[in-house]
Amino acid sequence: MEQELTFKSQGMALAASFSLPSPGSPCVVLSHGLESHKDGNKWLVLDRALNEAGFACLRFTYSGCGEGRGKSEGDFENTSLSGRIQDYRAALDFAQSMDIDIDRLGTIGSSLGGMVALASRDSRIKAMVVVATPCILSPDILGWLDNGRSSRLLTLPSGRRIKAEGLEDTRQFDILKAASETGCPLLVIHGAEDEAVPLRDGYRIYEAAREPKALEVISGGDHSLDGPEALERLVGLSVEWFLRYLGCE
Repeated sequence: MEQELTFKSQGMALAASFSLPSPGSPCVVLSHGLESHKDGNKWLVLDRALNEAGFACLRFTYSGCGEGRGKSEGDFENTSLSGRIQDYRAALDFAQSMDIDIDRLGTIGSSLGGMVALASRDSRIKAMVVVATPCILSPDILGWLDNGRSSRLLTLPSGRRIKAEGLEDTRQFDILKAASETGCPLLVIHGAEDEAVPLRDGYRIYEAAREPKALEVISGGDHSLDGPEALERLVGLSVEWFLRYLGCE
């Protein structure tokens, strides 16, 4: 049975959904991308599949994101990698307060959510999946920030705006170094036709990571990987990974 809950991070209430197949289950925390939220179709499908395999799931929405009753407090334009890491760690704290096996905690992060999972370097995570995850900012964004206009707002393709210093914040995190120091099994998944994050970023994260690790490229998959065939493949690979490294009794 799924519960709709909230927990606090940085003084703000974040919307969350928690499902527990049985007391003491291993748990997977789901970390969405820049403009997504916990109730996106991909996350709902992953949640159901993981539940059916015996995993508890915590989906949550980062500050400033979400819609309607599922919106978390905060302003989207204040988004930064540092801020999302604080939200993510608060989510892990919250998950550990539930009736789960705290020694079998995993995470799956997509795009910026994957960067968060890697950059947090949280030793509580015992298995990780990162999807369509960039390892660096694109050169054009870096060039814009280097022009000394970091107080301005950047407009995203969706029309939403974000403070430029929030994107500049990501430059203090070395994602490849974080991948090389990740102390848990890491599965890297990337769409072959990703139009937002180059496939080479997936290869670079995989190459930097320690064993045990795996790289899966989904043929025909775009950045969102929410087409029927791509999503089915993403879900199957993720569930298999967590079963292998977290297990379910």
